[in-house]
Amino acid sequence: MQTIRYIVIVILTMAMGTVQADVQQTEGAAELMDDYHEVGFLSDYSRLKPDEMDDHALIYRDPAVDAAKYNKLLIDRIKIFFEDEAAYKGIDPTELKALTDYFHDAIVKAVSAEPNGYPVVTETGPDVIHLRLAVTNVVPNKPEASMVSLAVPFLWLADAGTGVAKGEAGSTAFVGEASVEMEALDSMSNEQVAAYIQTRIPKKYNYTEGVTKGVTSYANAYSTWAYTKKAMDGWAQFIRQRLDAAHSVAPKAD
Repeated sequence: MQTIRYIVIVILTMAMGTVQADVQQTEGAAELMDDYHEVGFLSDYSRLKPDEMDDHALIYRDPAVDAAKYNKLLIDRIKIFFEDEAAYKGIDPTELKALTDYFHDAIVKAVSAEPNGYPVVTETGPDVIHLRLAVTNVVPNKPEASMVSLAVPFLWLADAGTGVAKGEAGSTAFVGEASVEMEALDSMSNEQVAAYIQTRIPKKYNYTEGVTKGVTSYANAYSTWAYTKKAMDGWAQFIRQRLDAAHSVAPKAD
C-alpha cells in the first residue's frame, strides 16, 4: 500500500508540474500578445506559444506534419500594416511597393541560395508550402527630424544610452520599427502547418562603433526604411533556417 501511495503521489506531482508549466506558458503567450496586438492576418492565432529561442516571438508548429515533405515555396503578396499610433505616416505608395518587393526578393534570395536551395514556384502541389507574410506595426523613420542629427554627427551622443526604444541602449525616437506575422499553409489543403510572430526593435546606429563604419553607413542609417529592411533580411534568413532544420540540413558556419 505504501508503494502504491508513493506512485500515486509521484504521478500527481508530475501532472501538477505539467499543468503548472502549461499555465506559465499560456500566461507568457498572453503577456506577449498584450504587448503585440495582432492585426487579424493569420488564419489562426490560438495555437501560438512563446518561442523558447526568442523573448519577442510567438511560434507554432504542427507536430503531426512532416515538414520535410515540402521542398518548394509559393509566396503570397506581402501585406504592410502601419502602427496606428505612429506619429509619421507620410509614405509614398511607390516606397511601399519597393518595401514589399525588397522583402519578397530577400526571401527568394535566402531560400533559393545554394547548396540545397528551395525553389519558389507559382503553383500548388503536394511538396509546396504556401507562405503568407505581413509586416505589421510599421513605424517609419522621420527623415526630416533625423537630418538634424545627421548634420551634426556627434549630436546623437547626447541621447545614446537613454533607451528610448524599450530600454535598449543606443536607441532614439526615430527608429524604423516593424513586426512580422507569417504562416505556412499546406498548399493543397490550406491547413496551417506553422505560424510565427516576432517584434523587432532595431537600433538606428551601433553606439560602440558610432561613425567609425564610415560616412556612407552613417548616412544610410537615417534612411526611412533602413532598419525595417534589416529586420526583413533577418526574417528571410529565419525562413531559410526553418526549412533547413525541417530537412536536417546542417546550419552554415559563420
